Amino acid sequence: MRGTFIAGLCVAVTACAPIKRNHGYTPPDYDLAQIQVGRDTRDSVTDLVGAPLNEGFQRGDTWYYVSSRRETRGLFKPEEIERQIVAISFSGGGTVRNIERYGLEDGRVVTLSRRVTDQSVPDVGLLRQIFGNLGSPQAGEFLE
Repeated sequence: MRGTFIAGLCVAVTACAPIKRNHGYTPPDYDLAQIQVGRDTRDSVTDLVGAPLNEGFQRGDTWYYVSSRRETRGLFKPEEIERQIVAISFSGGGTVRNIERYGLEDGRVVTLSRRVTDQSVPDVGLLRQIFGNLGSPQAGEFLE
């Protein structure tokens, strides 16, 4: 009976169809082909392919468009199966300087945020943080 239950549970978990989720947006190649390097500006790029979805993806002279596809199978952790990054660089004059597309298979790291957060809480354990606000009890206070 127990073996049948375990076998049925294994079949149920493996029979689940993968759940695929898409996040973000990258312009398709046919839209990017309309952009002319050295001619188009930020405004014309916005008209042709749209602005990046998040203001954080407009870093200085480069706009980043990011999309990814994740797949979840059964009870397992989601796995990223596809990632696309389109980087449109602008010159100092505001015209398009370069258009690049990166994929998960390229293995290239693109830093989208360089903020460094200072740790405001020193390396103190959770109980010490909780009981640190209670003051410093003395042994004599408990005996009285």
